[in-house]
Amino acid sequence: MKRYFGLILLLFILGISVPPASLYAASNQDPLNLLNDKQDSADKTPNIRDLSSRWWNQYKELEEAKTFEDQFQKFIKKLESAVNEVEGEQRGELLERIAIIRNLAQEYKKLKYSKKNDLDIPKALILKETYSVKDYLEVNQLRLQVDFLLKQTQEEISRVTDSIGQTSNTLDVLKVSYLNSDAGSVEQLSIVLNWINSQLSKVIEEQLLANLKSREDSLNTEYESLESTLEEARQRISFEPYPQEEREKLQQEKEELDEDLKQLNLKLSRDISETSIGFTSYEILKLDLALSLLAYHEVLLKIQRADDQDRLAAISLLEEGDKPDLDELRNLIAGSERAIQLAEDEVTKAETLARDTLLSSDINLRQQTTEEKQNLQRLSDERRRKAQQLLRAMSDVRITISDNELLLSLLKDIEDKQQTGLNKTWDSIKEFTEQAWDSAVKLVNRPLFSINERPITLLPLINLCFIILIGYLVSKLVSFLVHRFEKKHKIKNSSSLYLLHRLIHYLIIFIAAVAGFSALGLNLSNLTLIAGALSVGIGFGLQNLVSNFVSGLTIMFEKTLKVGDYIELEDGTTGQVREIKTRSTRINTNDNIDVIIPNSYMVTNIVTNWTLKESTRRVRIPFGVAYGTDKEIVKKAAIEAANNVQYTLKNIPGKEPDVWLTDFGDNSVNFLLLVWVAHYGVRRPTRISSIYMWELDTAFKKYGIEIPFPQRDVHLNIVNDEDKQSLPLQSVTGESLPLKDAKESKKDDKK
Repeated sequence: MKRYFGLILLLFILGISVPPASLYAASNQDPLNLLNDKQDSADKTPNIRDLSSRWWNQYKELEEAKTFEDQFQKFIKKLESAVNEVEGEQRGELLERIAIIRNLAQEYKKLKYSKKNDLDIPKALILKETYSVKDYLEVNQLRLQVDFLLKQTQEEISRVTDSIGQTSNTLDVLKVSYLNSDAGSVEQLSIVLNWINSQLSKVIEEQLLANLKSREDSLNTEYESLESTLEEARQRISFEPYPQEEREKLQQEKEELDEDLKQLNLKLSRDISETSIGFTSYEILKLDLALSLLAYHEVLLKIQRADDQDRLAAISLLEEGDKPDLDELRNLIAGSERAIQLAEDEVTKAETLARDTLLSSDINLRQQTTEEKQNLQRLSDERRRKAQQLLRAMSDVRITISDNELLLSLLKDIEDKQQTGLNKTWDSIKEFTEQAWDSAVKLVNRPLFSINERPITLLPLINLCFIILIGYLVSKLVSFLVHRFEKKHKIKNSSSLYLLHRLIHYLIIFIAAVAGFSALGLNLSNLTLIAGALSVGIGFGLQNLVSNFVSGLTIMFEKTLKVGDYIELEDGTTGQVREIKTRSTRINTNDNIDVIIPNSYMVTNIVTNWTLKESTRRVRIPFGVAYGTDKEIVKKAAIEAANNVQYTLKNIPGKEPDVWLTDFGDNSVNFLLLVWVAHYGVRRPTRISSIYMWELDTAFKKYGIEIPFPQRDVHLNIVNDEDKQSLPLQSVTGESLPLKDAKESKKDDKK
């Protein structure tokens, strides 16, 4: 029943929509009393167990702070009355939540009913007839201040908006929990208090967001006004020389900072203690150095600004028609740009140092003595204080940079007016080229990743690729020269030249790899680490590749296999070696098919090299003739056939063709023709065998020699009729079959 009641309550919350005016008018009947509690019509406080956000609308319409205070105090008393009915320790916890609700209500009252101030927005200066350089820079500083406040306000708006979204999600979760709770229970009352707490937080954030947006609008208006004032003041500047007294102060301050920097660098160069106190003191020294560097660059900027102001004052005193020295003006502009760039770089370094210091973890004080703890805590506090001071100093330097940029823009305007025609176009191209070059330099010097805590930028990667490309091109050039030398001297399949070519190729690739990794800044002197990395790589995935590479080197150095050799593998594959590479060997079969064989196979298996030491080879051609043929005639015919073949070696002692009688076969007398063939016939074994068989057939026909074919003699025994009965019958297999007796024979005849 309670579940159905909660569902009805939720539908009623979602379904009823009462306009705010009519809601407040109907508050006497308390339309938000969804539990139908009986109450006095004069009581305008909402039901404490109503989780609809609409109960807050009546408070939004109250125009006076006192009325709001009275109405909300009644609501608080109603909450306290409900909590006082709770017994036990839970009452104290619920009363603490009511105290939080009371504080939130006071915060909302302060935001809504307090008088609207000027929102701490600086006002623009009144526009003057003329502006000094100092006045002009004051307008710029005011603009920077408004810009800073505007960015802060926008960040706060974004944060508050996100917080409102999170609070809305919390309210939805609490509504679901409320519907699942038991009516009238302490749990339900606790959920109601949490919901009121979250609802108050949300309306406070909404009021704060409205105030921030109003502040943002005012800041935007003020910033646009200051931009207009600054542009107008730019046209009304009256330039005067920089005061000499202030210049002397700047020079004196610069000398003092020079001395401070020397002392700080001297302290930092000393050996630091490895204790926590020593390390913290070293960090404080680095922060002091950063502060001094910022102050030094700020002084340099002001000195440069003084030079710019003096130059502008001198230009303003020129008579009409006179032109300033353009080269001197350009040198001044270049110096000003350089000072600004150096200051910006120093600000970037200081910002990184300050943020790293503030985000670093606190010092561990557990294992320190009492005195050491106190010293460490003091040093830690000083380190954080100096980091915060460094952030403030950065803001001052940025303002000074902005002032210098304004005077620099004035100098550039004068330069542009002095340039006309081709010079102006050329300077524009030059400036664009310089900017493009600076952008490219920044891009290639930006860290991409790190190796062994060393940042790797794009420039070393480009150098690596360039070095490898150079190595590849040099290797190709060496290959071209070797092939040209072979063609010029008509050298074919020289194993020495091929070995030299491959070794030079590997050497060039190795040198290019070492130079490329050195360009990345990697220290290759630690061969132990390199060997360890290689062993891990070989063990996990490069074992076969390294095995084939080493096998290839073994083949080339042993010279058991050379380019041009004719080989035969265990599976019967034959062909000529065409290439021996790092991973594999390529052979070309007589059918012009390339076969790629891993080098490790060539080393670990039996490979028959027909042309390893000798280019000639003896072939064996078996044949047979009929029984009764004169063997001398057979020998004469066979040798004559062999001499008719162009591949046969002739007139070489010990390598003449010969005929051997090898066997008396079933059908023929078997002979073997042994012939030594030239090197150009060794690589065609099938063709050689076919040619010799062809010539043998021709010679045998010439001398009338018969080539037999398989023969069988069949002998038949004739048996007389009278002897048939006495002979046992035999089956096809040769076994005797029983004869039929007379009775069985007669039965068969009747059938």
